Amino acid sequence: MEPQGGSRLPKTARNDAPAPAPVPTAPSIEPIVPVPHVDVLTQTVAISLKNLYGIYGIEIWYFNEGTGRLENIALDIDEEQGERRGPTEGLLLKRVTQDADEINRKYWRVEEPQLAFKKLTDKSHSAYLAPDPVGPGFGLPGALWSQIGLYATNGINGIGNSAVSHNVYWREVDELANDPDQPYDERLQTLAKAGFTRAAGIPFQVKNFRGMVIYFANPHGDPANLNCQVNLRMIHHSSQLIGAAAAFRAPQKESETFLRHNMDQTWRRVKTKILTIMRFGGSLQAKKRDELEVSSDRQKVRRRRSSIERVHEFSLRVRKDFKKTALQVKNDFQTKVNRWYTKMHGGNAGVPPSFTWTQTLWTFVGVLVTHTILSRLNYFIVTESADKLSLVLAPLGALTTLQYNLTPAPASQPRVAFFAQVFAITIANLISYIPFPASAAWFRTALAPAIVIPLMAKLGITHPPAGAAAIVFAGMKFQWAHFGIFLCGVSITIINAVLINNMSDKRQYPTSWPYLRRAKAKVALCKDD
Repeated sequence: MEPQGGSRLPKTARNDAPAPAPVPTAPSIEPIVPVPHVDVLTQTVAISLKNLYGIYGIEIWYFNEGTGRLENIALDIDEEQGERRGPTEGLLLKRVTQDADEINRKYWRVEEPQLAFKKLTDKSHSAYLAPDPVGPGFGLPGALWSQIGLYATNGINGIGNSAVSHNVYWREVDELANDPDQPYDERLQTLAKAGFTRAAGIPFQVKNFRGMVIYFANPHGDPANLNCQVNLRMIHHSSQLIGAAAAFRAPQKESETFLRHNMDQTWRRVKTKILTIMRFGGSLQAKKRDELEVSSDRQKVRRRRSSIERVHEFSLRVRKDFKKTALQVKNDFQTKVNRWYTKMHGGNAGVPPSFTWTQTLWTFVGVLVTHTILSRLNYFIVTESADKLSLVLAPLGALTTLQYNLTPAPASQPRVAFFAQVFAITIANLISYIPFPASAAWFRTALAPAIVIPLMAKLGITHPPAGAAAIVFAGMKFQWAHFGIFLCGVSITIINAVLINNMSDKRQYPTSWPYLRRAKAKVALCKDD
């Protein structure tokens, strides 16, 4: 009899035994395949523009270390496939500017912005303006590059760092185009006419590849949304991502060429080996044995080498490395000398436009009225003080030159004019207390501008007349009383410039009152509370 629990036979002997478990196999993995025929920079630009608020488009520029010039980076797109509308170099657009929009043009019947827009974006246009290489300070890229500084970048390492500032300093393109202090550039003028009137340059640096992304903002949009921290953070991070994608293109092409060459070489070697085996049979194995014996002999010889030979080899390597380093230093020095020599030949900047007779007359009236008041005030002070006090007029002549000939220039603005003079004369008067010997007293007039001029640039109040005032007051002919009188003269000059310049339809002075605007904003905030 069988036990109630069923038979105790092995499972292999039972009819109802389960099927054997399948042999496990390695899981299949889908390889990551890149999107074909789409450049990584193109994808990066498309993603960045899609997630930015209030941006018409961008331009990508990199600084060529060999020539010392800014060069535009174009997208790698086959235009014959029709995958993209618009240009692949220069302006990379998200939308048409409001000034050049077709509907807006028909409504306002304005033809100039539309024509300017075509000059910038239509390569088939007879007057197409290509984004040619420019030097620092020339055109919109050069002006923005000079503003942010050649080395003023946190680089790709700045991403994610909370200590990095995400401020964006927008520049008015039409002010740059109309600024006589800027070199004349036709493309800068056309950008202003086409409606690209607000721009900012955000630098990037990936290893030795550095440049900037220029963002063109919609001046008719909501400034609060444009300058919110979310949008500004996206602008900065997009710049670093675009810079990394642009830097990636050169090594990517080199790697593709290397891999193709390596694959061809590998196939040729395999083919040669197959043919050799087919022709010579076992000779390949014999050759391999001989090679192993030779290799073994070489290893024995190497073990027997004396320490003197090793020291000799080490010294040879050191000399080789030194020669290599010296050659690299020589090449870098030659590159810098060539770049310095090329820059001395000048760029492609044209002659700036001259004033019309109307604007010349406005300058004449402003300077005449201002210096009539200042000269009469100086005569009164000299007479009443019996030649003990006077108003220093020389730096004020330089100030009026800025106010009436370079009206929108940053160095002409009231904030810069007043605070730069206060800073410069204070430093100059303090230097006068340094006890120089009589034979070295002349050094004060060299030390004062050497301290004042770079610090003015650091503080953002660069003002040429202040450099002149530092030299004048460092000569110890004028004291603190002259300082107070001189500031009264600066104030009179500013008031006259505000009154007279704004009578002209072609001028506005100042371009802004930053401290007054901040005070109004605080007062309005207090009222709301």
